[in-house]
Amino acid sequence: MSVIFNPTAEETRALEALIAAIPQIQDKLVVNHRQLTRPDRGAHQQQIAGGKVLLTLERSLPPALAGLGVFEHDGSAGPHFIGIGRMSTGLGCPHAETDPDFLGLMVAFQAKSGRRIDFITINDPTSPTDTPEEFVALLQATADAAGAPGLLANQARLLLSLARHAGIRAASIATHVTGQTRRTVRSSSAYQQYWTGIVRARDTFGKFTFVPSDPPEQSAHGREPTQFTDDWRTRNAAGPLTFELHWIPFRDERETPLDDLTTAWRAEHQVRVGTVVFPQVKAQTRESKLIALLASELGANQGNWQETPDAPAGALPSTRFTAARFLAYRLSQQHRQALPEESYRSYFEKGEISDTLAAALIGRYKEKQAAGQWVPNLGQL
Repeated sequence: MSVIFNPTAEETRALEALIAAIPQIQDKLVVNHRQLTRPDRGAHQQQIAGGKVLLTLERSLPPALAGLGVFEHDGSAGPHFIGIGRMSTGLGCPHAETDPDFLGLMVAFQAKSGRRIDFITINDPTSPTDTPEEFVALLQATADAAGAPGLLANQARLLLSLARHAGIRAASIATHVTGQTRRTVRSSSAYQQYWTGIVRARDTFGKFTFVPSDPPEQSAHGREPTQFTDDWRTRNAAGPLTFELHWIPFRDERETPLDDLTTAWRAEHQVRVGTVVFPQVKAQTRESKLIALLASELGANQGNWQETPDAPAGALPSTRFTAARFLAYRLSQQHRQALPEESYRSYFEKGEISDTLAAALIGRYKEKQAAGQWVPNLGQL
């Protein structure tokens, strides 16, 4: 196993100082974009879909995973866990879904121990940058470019800002991110493959990938500004949307690099460990709208994970990049006043929205609508 990130107090303070820029990025997005009137997510702000998800585990699990978090098979046929899923675009502001951007898939569950386990993914097998410093620079550039009049103006402003924040690395970051977002530009459906970042499971590093069981043909022709939202609703009304969940364990630095994060991992050795299903939603009901609202209001974090059987909740993850993401997501959620986790913990146990939670969700939704904040278009509640 490669060296685990075990920072000194000084290294932790340095990482926290870097991440301290996140609230300013959220505030800059509000200043620059007319559809944002209060701090929101610094990235993946625009929700495409949100809904209930069901996790069914494979009976045989890799030793590194077995018994960790949600990877605890009880011998039944399943589903073994009820969770919530969220599809989104990648930027921290609303925009035409056909614009160059990432797509994101987040699914959250609660282990039998009560511990939150989140899978946070994008539709590319690589990270946008190799270091936390570069990633913060990229977020700063996207905030500077938010609200620019037109796609070309947005791209030009982003490149200028990236040069200011990332220096000599700006060109290589821009080239890589352009290549990543090309996948979305050529897509007509968000029902496609997604990858997490690197996580630790006992003495093994690895990634997860979500693979659609019945992937559609993707096309860049005839797409509308709400292409992915409309397509997801149509597909989910026709039937359940199923993803195979695969584990890709670390092999070596050449095939599965831990430092060169902008290089894709080889995955021929991946192992199927479960199935994640968005159940069919034939028509939008009050319950399905409330679950979509919960997806938009909760906070997720790649640090919501269990690295070892005795790992304490809230500890820094074992890679520097993931540790930075953990701190960034936590600070972002504090600044945007994400829904407190205690208020929706019961959802993971029953898969139902309580009356108290429903009132809180509807109140937040109407308050944001009245203030002119972009929210998912869910119609009347």
